[in-house]
Amino acid sequence: MVIRGDSILLVEHELFGRDFYTLPGGGVEEGETPEQAAVRELAEECNVTGTIIRPLTIEYKPNNESRVYTFLVEIPEEMEPTKGIDPEMPPDKQSIVGVGWRRLDEIPERDRAYLFGAGLMRIPFFHDEVLKWDGQDISYPGIMPN
Repeated sequence: MVIRGDSILLVEHELFGRDFYTLPGGGVEEGETPEQAAVRELAEECNVTGTIIRPLTIEYKPNNESRVYTFLVEIPEEMEPTKGIDPEMPPDKQSIVGVGWRRLDEIPERDRAYLFGAGLMRIPFFHDEVLKWDGQDISYPGIMPN
């Protein structure tokens, strides 16, 4: 997770007929630590180099077999992310369609849910921001706000 002010660096994917935002990431390769994997995936998907600041979460995937690690990562201020690639996918089947800085109100609630699971509330700015919500800022499919 890379943060600048009130924004999060997100990767936009088109995959399985869906468009969604997610944190840069992927699998841990043989002989690699989760920290090394996080920095490598950030470089592959966003064309920036990062430094791990601290861990945010270690969670199990829904299959209870593998783990998902999330780290707070810093990149130099002068670096601007650009769309990278997923080296495991052929060039004509890339799912990454963009990368960029997004505020919480700029992404679908479905994608925000994943960010909360990844430890977003462990970032002081976002913790304080969510505490300000009055309940009217959240919506769910089929439920209209008052």
